[in-house]
Parts: sequence; C-alpha cells; structure tokens
Amino acid sequence: MNCAKCDIYEAGHGDKKKRDEIVEWFRKERNETVKPEQVRCAACRGSLDLHWSPDCKMMLCARKRRIQYCFECESFPCGLVEEFATDGMEHHRRAVERSKRVKEIGFEPWIAEQEATK
Repeated sequence: MNCAKCDIYEAGHGDKKKRDEIVEWFRKERNETVKPEQVRCAACRGSLDLHWSPDCKMMLCARKRRIQYCFECESFPCGLVEEFATDGMEHHRRAVERSKRVKEIGFEPWIAEQEATK
C-alpha cells in the first residue's frame, strides 16, 4: 500500500496525535493496552522486527512475488486485497482505493496528484 498515507506509519514517525488516537482506539474498541512506543512500523519492505503486522498476508505475498506494491501484481486486486478493503476499517478501504488509482494512472502521475492535494 502507501506507507506515507498509513496512520500507523505516520504515528511511528513523529505524529503524536495519530499515535495517541491509535492507542486510545485499541483501549476503547478492543479493550487492549498498546503502549505508545509499540505504535511503530518500518514499512512493508523494512525489517519484520519493526513491522506493525509481520504476519500481513498481503505483505508476505508481495515479498514472495518479488514486487514492492500490490498494484504491480497482475492479479490485483485479488481476494486478499478485497478482503482487506472490506474488513470494516475505513483506512483499509482508502488504501486499496489509492492503490487502484495508482494502477489506473501510474505511479508518477499519482505522486503528482498527491502533491497537488497537499
């Protein structure tokens, strides 16, 4: 997906507001205690030791296929991606929609679109 648009990635890279929101979400929605320092991720192509979800099926699939992004796969969007997009987590749906847009127009034009909307 796009790490730069991921709440957990941003929270772990200095966005304290998002970090605190994630900690609070886990407390309220899952009755779990997550420490602020646990909200970190080195991205899907980084070390699994620092990945938020080292068992992520999509990340492991991309690594197996030797691609960097799901949209590079000839099977995109596959069942794994569609399941992720429809799991009730709005940010998952948005991530997949962004990936579909990249597949549609290409990576460089998509980056230009993102820069224009800042």
